[in-house]
Amino acid sequence: MSEPSETMTRDRASEIVRDCYTTGQPQSVAVTLTGFSRSWVAGEYRQLKARGISRVAGQLELFEAPQSSSG
Repeated sequence: MSEPSETMTRDRASEIVRDCYTTGQPQSVAVTLTGFSRSWVAGEYRQLKARGISRVAGQLELFEAPQSSSG
């Protein structure tokens, strides 16, 4: 088994950037969390925006009221 890498994989960084984007976090937070360059993070944000992913999608999931089935 190989030693864990000190650097984050691009796939994992993309997941973190997506989470930051969908919860409305600024790019600087994603840069800090991933350790990747500002230009790389900005490019990821642009791609997410171009794909029509909402900047508040994650916030909506967090604060959405639970559905009540009683009545």
